[in-house]
Amino acid sequence: MKKTFIHKHLFLFSNLAIIFFIVSGFICVVYRDTKTYQNLAKKDLKNIVSLADLNIEKFIETTMSKPVTVSKTMANDAFLKSWMLSEDNYKIGDSYFTRLYDYLKAYQQKYGYSTVFCISAKTGRYYYQGGLNKTVSPYDPHDIWYYNFIKSGHEYDLEVDTSQADGDSITIFVNFRIEKADGTLLGIIGVGLQVDFLENLIRFYEKDYDLSVYIINSSGVKTSFTGKTNNFINQNDLEKLVGMSDTVVLRKSEDAHIQWFTAGNELKCLITRYNATLCWYLIVEKDTATISNAFQERIRRNILFMLFSLTACIAVTTIIFIFYNQRIIEHENRDEITGLPNRKLFSRVCPSFIRKHKEYPQTLFMFDIDKFKDINDTYGHIFGNAILTMVGESLCKIIPDYGITARWGGDEFIGILALDTEEARELLNRLMAELKSRKDDSRYHVTISVGLVKINHKRTIEQISRLADASLYYSKKNGRNQITVCNFD
Repeated sequence: MKKTFIHKHLFLFSNLAIIFFIVSGFICVVYRDTKTYQNLAKKDLKNIVSLADLNIEKFIETTMSKPVTVSKTMANDAFLKSWMLSEDNYKIGDSYFTRLYDYLKAYQQKYGYSTVFCISAKTGRYYYQGGLNKTVSPYDPHDIWYYNFIKSGHEYDLEVDTSQADGDSITIFVNFRIEKADGTLLGIIGVGLQVDFLENLIRFYEKDYDLSVYIINSSGVKTSFTGKTNNFINQNDLEKLVGMSDTVVLRKSEDAHIQWFTAGNELKCLITRYNATLCWYLIVEKDTATISNAFQERIRRNILFMLFSLTACIAVTTIIFIFYNQRIIEHENRDEITGLPNRKLFSRVCPSFIRKHKEYPQTLFMFDIDKFKDINDTYGHIFGNAILTMVGESLCKIIPDYGITARWGGDEFIGILALDTEEARELLNRLMAELKSRKDDSRYHVTISVGLVKINHKRTIEQISRLADASLYYSKKNGRNQITVCNFD
């Protein structure tokens, strides 16, 4: 605990020191370069726009490379290929199709995509996380992208189109070919992110750097969507949007190409860069007037005002560091799957809870999920994690008003209740009934085996936990799906 506290503050103070030296250096550089600014304005603008271009490209590639990787992973998944090969052996509505829907839904929920879909090359069926959407047809304008993508021979493709499975919202799709070892096409798998998601993030960069960002999808197949969005545009519209009379040079090179031009009375800088991973052109546009006037105005301002602003920035930065340090500490003490406190946090807060409720009878409970290993072996770890999440939700629904609880490890959960053993038994019976009644998935109904121990202040928590564990083991040995109360005082 002491080490964490010291480490946290050292991290904060180190960053504040770095900020101080950077700000001090910046002030010295601004003062030295004031007289020569007019000659260097164009060069400085180029550097600023280049930096913004690199940052934005890195941000976009980082944002989009993950869905590309996810799509590629699914396209090479043995389960998906096996499912596609056996698809026509079953009728729509069979549980065989439910396995696919659950598979797609698991990825959709895990990564927060607006849709996860696949299309069978054999039947033309379009499946998504909600079920069967449609059967694609070469006569349906919405399906033109599918046939164009197949003809292209590309391994994967990024495109902007409308999503029929998501209310015709404008969506960025990442499509990947599913192929057998011999190259035979089995179908298409992909994910969809709403364009608004990426454009809202880009807008923050536009505001920070006071520039405009455009994206041209150079190799995306032709789709039913023919319009443009705030940032995704057609190449023919680029000159009109930036106000450029000459032709914008688009080179398939990852080295940035800079063009200077005049629109109206303003000198503007245009940087174009090609991203080979996404097959996108990134175009960043900025004019010189705003930065020139703003810079000179800032130089004329009183130095005290600058110091005040910088002090405010440092204060905000400090608050952000403290906030994120607290978030990191909280993350370290929370179970990633269930959201419950983990064993480490439970062990730390347990003594204080016992002291706070020492005037009340207290009971420690421990339970695990019956035959959880069989669940993982039969349905897979994604389904197993969903079961753990469901149990965590039910615990949060029933327990918090009476005590504290945590995930102890694996499929084991632990908690302390400010109740006597009989009241605790009734509460745990409610939990068992809640779990049995859950209809999240018809394939498995969760039951638990529970051990209860009355807390005796003469024993340590470790000793009480061992007694609860022994009672839990007795419940499992005696047939599972039951509660055993330890009779030791």
